[in-house]
Amino acid sequence: MAMTEEEKREIAMMTADILSKRNEPKISPDWRKLSDEIRDFIKSRTANTNKDGVGYMTIQNSIYMPIKYVLGLKDVRQITADQVPTARKIFEFIRALKEENE
Repeated sequence: MAMTEEEKREIAMMTADILSKRNEPKISPDWRKLSDEIRDFIKSRTANTNKDGVGYMTIQNSIYMPIKYVLGLKDVRQITADQVPTARKIFEFIRALKEENE
């Protein structure tokens, strides 16, 4: 049984759709931007004098763990663009509390 032209076009369209999705970023660009801000904040806390007296990973975990808990994620790389505003609120809250208590 031979394929019709319509079936061939449909298969070609499905293949093109699959291939175009392979090029989409696996991690949300919005999350990348926020994680860069978090990284810069942590670096500022650990630079030279180490203001907090704790390491980079400790500070990072203290920010990422509440984000993961609230959003119900196992890994922050699973954050979607829709979840980034909530993650940002959590980060801003933690940062404000830290600055308030200095």
